[in-house]
Amino acid sequence: MVAVAREENNPTSIAITQYLDPVYWSWAVNDANGTALLRQGAGPIIAYVIRRLEADGREVAEACGIIHDKDEREVWSDAQKALVVELKPEHIHMVIKFVSRAASAPIPQLAGLIGIESQYVEKPGRGRYAYDNMLSYLTHAKYPDKHQYSPTEVVTVCGPDYLGVDAQRRETWLKGRAHVKKKRVAENFEDMRERVLQGEITRDQIMLTDDLFDIYSWHTREIDDALSAYGQRRAYRAAAKLRAGEFSTQVVFIYGVAGVGKTLFAKEFISAAIDAAEAHGERWQVYRAATSNPLDDWRGEEVLLLDDLRASAMDANDWLLLLDPYNASPARARYKNKGEVAPRLIVITATIEPVEFFFYARQKGSVDEALDQFIRRLASVVKVFREDDILRYRVHHIGKIEPYDWHSCTLEADQHTEGVQGNIYHRTAPSAALTYGPAYSAEHAAEGAVDALLGGLAEHSRDVPLALVAGAAA
Repeated sequence: MVAVAREENNPTSIAITQYLDPVYWSWAVNDANGTALLRQGAGPIIAYVIRRLEADGREVAEACGIIHDKDEREVWSDAQKALVVELKPEHIHMVIKFVSRAASAPIPQLAGLIGIESQYVEKPGRGRYAYDNMLSYLTHAKYPDKHQYSPTEVVTVCGPDYLGVDAQRRETWLKGRAHVKKKRVAENFEDMRERVLQGEITRDQIMLTDDLFDIYSWHTREIDDALSAYGQRRAYRAAAKLRAGEFSTQVVFIYGVAGVGKTLFAKEFISAAIDAAEAHGERWQVYRAATSNPLDDWRGEEVLLLDDLRASAMDANDWLLLLDPYNASPARARYKNKGEVAPRLIVITATIEPVEFFFYARQKGSVDEALDQFIRRLASVVKVFREDDILRYRVHHIGKIEPYDWHSCTLEADQHTEGVQGNIYHRTAPSAALTYGPAYSAEHAAEGAVDALLGGLAEHSRDVPLALVAGAAA
């Protein structure tokens, strides 16, 4: 009975994976001949391993293998502060089949004979295709995301020629890719779902990363639910912080003629804000609103980009609620209203200046609020313009000022917005005085304008010391 139990621990076949570095082989470390052998290719190495096994009475029926020199892996780069792809060190894969269990031995004994640690000797999994799976892995036939090696690179030392095996099994191996993918998805789904719930994985990352998208394609509903749950939690936590006075929303209005570069500047500012927040452990994300039903897909992102959004895209009351720097409020959406909206930063781009923009916004909805109520919600207004063929950025910081007549003057106080003289705004706008406007202004190049806006964002987000990273001007 003891002998039978011992034989039951003997695998009928094994797969071996090891780097071609002498330190990993007991017979090669500190041995010039062994080191030289590791440089001679798969055939001599496998033949030597077989001789070591047979010298101990093991009987090998089949043996083949390949050197993988084109596999890749992701590693952290301190220089680039990011994950980078590099080639793995050269390593050998061998598949060995014994004549019988009696002709084999337990894994620790086989590993000692082969000359490597036990963890690098793998016995086949369960099922009648276990040995077949080990053979297919030599060329990565079932793994399309890995480098595809040619079957001609596999060396057969004894047993059926691998080329013939590949010719017979290739079609079946290729069909097996779906099963391999399904198994990998099942193994990684819960980890991915948890990372989504923690905000470590975004929808953009899922759509742009093959492995993540594979999992998403099999578990779309569960991942969508996790994204939605994280978004709701993020939104409620932000609203609680806003009510507690830990931050207030910064609203930045960027305008200029079509094609002057408003959107590009808005994205530069948003990217700088997200980078500054990330340096303090904050994972801010940006939501770019659609031109209609702008908040339908919002999931609690900290930054709202309303790029070239028409003033009529929302009712006047919705604009007032959304732009309120100090209060969170429900946002209207087409299918399901959002609980509370409390972004850190709202960036609006338009071809017309804000007084005109909100004149049009005021026309939609039964709201009889003074235009002052819209302008006072803005923290900064940026005019993007070209002067002597150089892009310039005039940054106005909005505050309480002496009343001025907006019927005859725009926010620039010296000229109407280009291209709009004589339109319905100037023909029908009643005379009224504004008490909120540019408290002070400055002209910058792009970098200086971004710094000026970051300084304002730091004042609004008092719980995150952004200015210490951004070096923003106060």
